[in-house]
Amino acid sequence: MDQGTPGGAGLLPARRVIGTAWDLITSRPREALLPVAAVEIPVAVVTAVVTAAALLTVLRDVEPGTQDRGYLLLVLVTGATQALFAQVAHGAAIVSVAGVLRGERLTLSETLDPPFTRMGGLLAILVVLLAVTAGLALTLIGLVLLPYVAVRLALTHQAYLLEGRSVLGAFGRSWALMQGHMLRMLGVMLLTLLIFLGPALLIQALDALVAGPRGVQVALQAGVSVLQGVLVVPLVAFSSATTTVFYLNLQGAQRWPKG
Repeated sequence: MDQGTPGGAGLLPARRVIGTAWDLITSRPREALLPVAAVEIPVAVVTAVVTAAALLTVLRDVEPGTQDRGYLLLVLVTGATQALFAQVAHGAAIVSVAGVLRGERLTLSETLDPPFTRMGGLLAILVVLLAVTAGLALTLIGLVLLPYVAVRLALTHQAYLLEGRSVLGAFGRSWALMQGHMLRMLGVMLLTLLIFLGPALLIQALDALVAGPRGVQVALQAGVSVLQGVLVVPLVAFSSATTTVFYLNLQGAQRWPKG
């Protein structure tokens, strides 16, 4: 492997970044999965219960999946809540994975504290990323540039949570860190996408289980939503691990094994 990163660490190829993240998930599941589960599963349960309660009371005359304004508002609110707390879960996994790779012994509360404390910034990062994505998607040139921008900003959360930077500073830091490492990160992202493809399709396919009379549909939808929240835990943990491994490798903060 090449040498020359800070601390003398070699630059890992994409396959070894993925392999290191996978080894971490399988060998240290508590540290990798618990912070994500502690956020994602309660949020999935609460949003499922709120959705079911609304469909059985104030929206009892509305069929799920329709274009009714009340139902669309419910979907928007619950979706936005899940998206925000997904950022928190992602952040907690980053802190926990970084702790493992640095040889630190962090408690669950220590992994959850930074993302919850800086939740406002995580929300701002999410909004900016969504706005940039939507803006670029409006034009053909923007669509061509979108993968480039996504790769350059891939380490924003790490810079924000692990370096304590401001939101704008985290975007700038990620952009700078990725200079000269675009192809490696693109390889990591593509390999991660391939690994995610099967599980993501399975999670999406669970929606087909929602059928039958309206009351049954509401109950099944709640159950499926909770199950999807459970199944997404290892996906969030793994994606967080891959980018954090990449980030720490660039930083030279981890003494990598030879091979």
